[in-house]
Order: sequence, then structure tokens, then C-alpha cells
Amino acid sequence: MAIGDSSPRPEDHEGGHEDGDGGVDDAASAPSEHCGGDGGRDDGGTTASDQDSDGEPLSYGQRAVQLLGIRANFPIRAINGYDWNMGRAIYRHYCKEEEEVQEEGMVDLVPMGPRSVLMACGCFGVEVFPATAADEEPYKKFGARPPITMGWDVLEDEELVEYTQTVSGGPGRELEITYLVIPTAVETTVEVKLKLKDLIVSKSRAVYGTIKASNSDYGNKSVHLFNCGRGRSCSVPSGSASSILLPLSPSVIALPYCQQLELHIELDLTVITISGNQEEDRRFKFMCLKFTPGIRSQEREVGGDQVEVSTTWYPVHPN
Repeated sequence: MAIGDSSPRPEDHEGGHEDGDGGVDDAASAPSEHCGGDGGRDDGGTTASDQDSDGEPLSYGQRAVQLLGIRANFPIRAINGYDWNMGRAIYRHYCKEEEEVQEEGMVDLVPMGPRSVLMACGCFGVEVFPATAADEEPYKKFGARPPITMGWDVLEDEELVEYTQTVSGGPGRELEITYLVIPTAVETTVEVKLKLKDLIVSKSRAVYGTIKASNSDYGNKSVHLFNCGRGRSCSVPSGSASSILLPLSPSVIALPYCQQLELHIELDLTVITISGNQEEDRRFKFMCLKFTPGIRSQEREVGGDQVEVSTTWYPVHPN
């Protein structure tokens, strides 16, 4: 995955049909038949405010769903998430089928979305696309397994509630989705920039590691904003600009509104620099960077290289 790559990604097809397996259909095909509620808007909860760093009121927004985790005991190719408004890609598995190896038991899957906040104004639904073995009957003749659709009413909760829902993929095949229903949410966008010394010199660089976001209301869970192993690290072209914006996915999360609003970022990145036959690894590891509406940006330095983490806070509004 190259940094700055502008090629389309699965989550770029919000609200429309994406050709091929694991596609996102339009709102008419969302799994709303499994849900209660009328899917209407909740326009309440928009009058209170806090103060941001400039002394302006930070209004809070509407109801939202924050995805906290996915686990499964069978191979999954893709998962789409739906709210009352549109569908979004929340998980894609990029391993080739012949390389697919499923560990025994429940395995944590790392979401790569949604790209924007899911609203909690009716139904939260999922569309799960199981992976299909090449010799699996009857699908080797007729194609991939049909998607599994399921949905849950998220309109009635008046307080912050965490749910873990189980989706059956057949006998002995289970998928668990954990999410938080937030009656009054604040949307937070995170940006991470790397400012590498001598970046314009013709040296090849790549970045791998993890960036996680957490909040006290997430319990012991966190949201992966960046998750790249060394084998599929992000490449940084030589001669790039003096700073590199990492491709976070997701880059937007929902936080429960409170008077002491906080977001914690855990960052563990390694930058690989290759010059000729020489390879150098430089690690950036910061366990807990705290952000509030009054502390929106922090910068750290390691060996002359810098990492800058910035946050932007908005009320949640329908997309």
C-alpha cells in the first residue's frame, strides 16, 4: 500500500453498488428487514455545548454507533455496515484465497472502516461475505457463498450501551460484532503526519505498525486507525514532500459527549529507511497521547524525525 495512492478503495463506494463480491448495495438492499424502529431522524440533543480551545461553543450532535470489535471462527472476505442512511465498508480481507489460513477458535478481525460515522437513527445492520474454499460444495459450481445479513434496532437506547451481537454463518460458524450505541455523540477526525529528516533525498522508506484510539467509555477496547504489518507496509516515495500524511482507515470515530471529553491515541510505528544495501529501522512508540477539545495537536521527536498527531472535533450530523 503506497502512501498517497489515489486508487479507489472499497469504502469509496458508499451508497452505490460495488461490482464484484463483497459489494456495497444501495439503501434499498440494506438489511433493514431485521430491524425494529421507523428509521427516522432524531433531532434532539443538539442544544448543549462545551468550550473549545478558541472559546467557541462545541455543540454536540446526534445518535451514533461506534464499532469496537469483530471476531469470527470462520474466514470472512468482507463486511459492510448499514445505518438508516447508507452502506459503508467496515472490513476487507486482502489475502489471496490460496494464502487463506484460518486459525482455530474465535479470531479478532481488524476493521478498516467505516469511513464516516454510522448513525443510530433506526437500524444498524451488517452484510457479511464469507470466504469460500475452492473445493467447497456447492459453491465451486455456482460461485461464492451468499452474504449473511443481520440488523438490530438502535433507536430506543436513551443511555450509552455496549452490545455484542452474534451472527450465524451456519453450523459451528459464528461471528461476533461489538458496538457502542451513543445517544449524544461527538465526531472526531484524527490525522497523523510523519516529518522525516532528509525526506527529499533519494532514499526508499516504508512505514508499518499500529495506531489505536480509545476512550474511557470504550472500556478495555480500542479502535484501530492504522494497522500494517511489515509484510505490507506503506511505501513512502523518495523525493516526497517534507511531511507525509498516513492513510488512516478509519480516520473518523464517534465519542460519547461528556463535560471532560478525552481521546487517547496509542502509536507504535516503525519507519524503514533503505539506502543502497543499508537498511535502518526507526521506531516511534507513544503509549498514551491525550487529546481534548482544548488540546488538539501534539508532536513528538525521535532522532530528528517527528510525528504529529492532530484531532478535529465536530457534532455528529447525518451524512
